[in-house]
Amino acid sequence: MNDLLATLPGVALLLGAILLLPLVRPTNMLVRRGLILAAFVLSLRYFWWRISETLPPMDQPADFAFGLLFMVLELMLAFSTYMCLLTFWRHRDNSPAADEYERDSHRDGNLPAVDVFIPTYNESWEVLERTLLGASALDYPHFTIWVLDDTRRDWLRDKCAQLGLRYLTRPGNEGAKAGNMNNGLNVSKQETNAPLIMVLDADFVPRRNFLRRVVGFFRDPRVALVQTPQFFFNPNMLQHNFMLSESWVDEQRFFFDTLQPAKDGWDVSYCCGTSFVARRAAVEEIGGYPTETITEDILLSFKLIDAGYLTRYLNEKLSSGLAPETIGEYIKQRSRWGIGAIQSLFVHCGPFGHNNLDFIHRLLFLETANYWLSLPTFCLFGLFAPLLYWIGGIAILRAEAAEYAYHFLPAFIASTTLFVWISGGRIMPLLTDLTEFVCASRVAPAVWKALLFRKAQPFRVTAKGMLTDRVQINWTVMLEAGALFVLTTIALLSYRTALVDGLQPDGGDPTLYTFWSCWNLLILALVMLLAVERPRQRREERFDLNEPAHLLWQGSREPARLLDMSVSGARVEIAPALATQLRDADVIIEITGIGPVTAHVTNAGGRNVNLRFGAGAPRAAIIVKLYTGDYDSVALRTEIGSAFSGVFRWVFGMR
Repeated sequence: MNDLLATLPGVALLLGAILLLPLVRPTNMLVRRGLILAAFVLSLRYFWWRISETLPPMDQPADFAFGLLFMVLELMLAFSTYMCLLTFWRHRDNSPAADEYERDSHRDGNLPAVDVFIPTYNESWEVLERTLLGASALDYPHFTIWVLDDTRRDWLRDKCAQLGLRYLTRPGNEGAKAGNMNNGLNVSKQETNAPLIMVLDADFVPRRNFLRRVVGFFRDPRVALVQTPQFFFNPNMLQHNFMLSESWVDEQRFFFDTLQPAKDGWDVSYCCGTSFVARRAAVEEIGGYPTETITEDILLSFKLIDAGYLTRYLNEKLSSGLAPETIGEYIKQRSRWGIGAIQSLFVHCGPFGHNNLDFIHRLLFLETANYWLSLPTFCLFGLFAPLLYWIGGIAILRAEAAEYAYHFLPAFIASTTLFVWISGGRIMPLLTDLTEFVCASRVAPAVWKALLFRKAQPFRVTAKGMLTDRVQINWTVMLEAGALFVLTTIALLSYRTALVDGLQPDGGDPTLYTFWSCWNLLILALVMLLAVERPRQRREERFDLNEPAHLLWQGSREPARLLDMSVSGARVEIAPALATQLRDADVIIEITGIGPVTAHVTNAGGRNVNLRFGAGAPRAAIIVKLYTGDYDSVALRTEIGSAFSGVFRWVFGMR
């Protein structure tokens, strides 16, 4: 088969998608379902060929064994893909209902009371302050904040007393976060007994109208929980290290913005541990927050659905929190999620238990565990497979490169295009792959150990709010990726030498493995660059405001534009003539929602002036404005061209 002709079906499919799909909204269910069917058919075409024609012969046991293992991993990954395609068949948008509920809440004088649980373990006051002030500013008539401290800190007890918040602790840490919330459940029942419970992680700050938009869903007695998405006001490791915070979204946007609304269409949206409201009676009915696994959130979803309740998802930015800031913390968080998903397979309300879950619910819950088992393992195997060929002469794929391209490219392009289109660019080859590869060597062993040995796993809290004043290197990730990079490079060079000598590995197509090796080298190079973690010296997030303000100086009141702002300062646009006069001056800036704030001009040039707020600035009011307002500090939408050019500039030092 001609190599160029073999790629034509895939190339034609890609060009058609690029030209036509931007003209159609992802919520157009007719087009959406047609693309789902096309992706499914092309994938089946690929796997029929893959199973029937590419497995190594059984008389070559090493090739056959590794080839069969890789095939199994591909099929496991295909199951997760197919379940995603099935999930995408439906979609629910609950925002119109939330609009109605919020309007009604301002007319209804009998809104249900809410107990707000803020479980905390070892977070600093700098992290907790935002959450406690933001929760206190909720625009809702009947709520009580409970700070559930699992490290028994006297200073936090005193801070809560100053803010008028309930403080609760316990002698031990049994059951980790779930046990802490169960203690809050029991104590609050005796004192406030609010029918609804809102849960916020210690680093998540709610928008002021959170409860007014969510509480109305509980008019339906079947609804036991309403989950909202997690957004972040700091860049994650990929955004920060590659300087993509303005052009690339965090990797969880696909799950929260695309997958959860589709799951909600099947009445199977997941609880995600924070930024949700639950019905107290329903939680008490299932025995409280589950402690059987280290991920109490997804298990809470299982149990509520098993008990006959509904979970709902409101896809709106109603809170923001801290994303893991280092590779080590990112890996720790993902390992915990993966282990918890595996543990959920063996509980009574899991996909294999004797319970009331529907078949579709069992499949969707099973897919969550399958995802954690298959993807990290597939990533690892994919890095080693070419080395088996170059070094050991083991060919796990018996196909010519052109033939593989003819069958694989249409399936890959169809599914990838569908995912990119439905997600609005929140999934993108290479950039999305990086976050999977960087943690695969830790997550894969952890989840398989949890599956095979089923030992109890400790709950490890993800550290947040970490600051570094210098470049740090994650040597574990660097050395692992570096070793594979060197081995793959040597293997390729050795192959070229063998060609000169008239030798080459037996079986398989060297061209296929050459392309595979080159892709691995690109991934490994980027993983090594990602392991070099840039300093995080800024103690405060800077939010884009772009709203009017006024500067008071020497008796005059001048119009200004408040461009961006942090808790300690701001950047303001003013007339150039005035800017030159304000260097090193003391001024007052009038900010909407806060009032006059004293400030010192630290830099002035052109039309922009940098301000540092004075010691008397109303810190609490500034925190509430920034963290509960409709402001952003990182990208919420993907700019694909800018993201890839940003990576290119970082790789080649063009910063």
